[in-house]
Amino acid sequence: MNAWSTMGFGVPFLGDIAPFVARIAVGAMFFLSGFYKLFSPESAATMRKTMVEAGIVAPRQTARFVSVCEFLFGALLILGLFASLAAAVLFVISLVALVTVAGKSVEGASFGYRLSSYLDLPETLLMVILFWLIVGGPGLWSLDWALFAPRP
Repeated sequence: MNAWSTMGFGVPFLGDIAPFVARIAVGAMFFLSGFYKLFSPESAATMRKTMVEAGIVAPRQTARFVSVCEFLFGALLILGLFASLAAAVLFVISLVALVTVAGKSVEGASFGYRLSSYLDLPETLLMVILFWLIVGGPGLWSLDWALFAPRP
């Protein structure tokens, strides 16, 4: 029990549903992104071009590696299997994308405006959700809970 629910705020019976919904939404986004980058020549070419423009070392191999990671760890996140590891890998992918690609779209002279621009990027929101899943775990509706939770 936390202070928030003690004061009568929140919806406690939805507490187990929140990580499930977050896992499904974010996992599906990464899974589908990786799927299309692996199995669609146009998406694969776009990914390679993005890697070249970002100045990533070995862009062809890195694009393939990132695509496989998005596909595999997105699937694991959906299932809630090794969910904290999956969320951590996807967090790193999002952080690298933010720093190398998305961050280039951030403009403005003042710190506040630049910070606001970073917070508007989808990678930032994904990183917040993934951080929550790393720290809070996958929730009760996950294979991690079903397979690895201590039994009385």
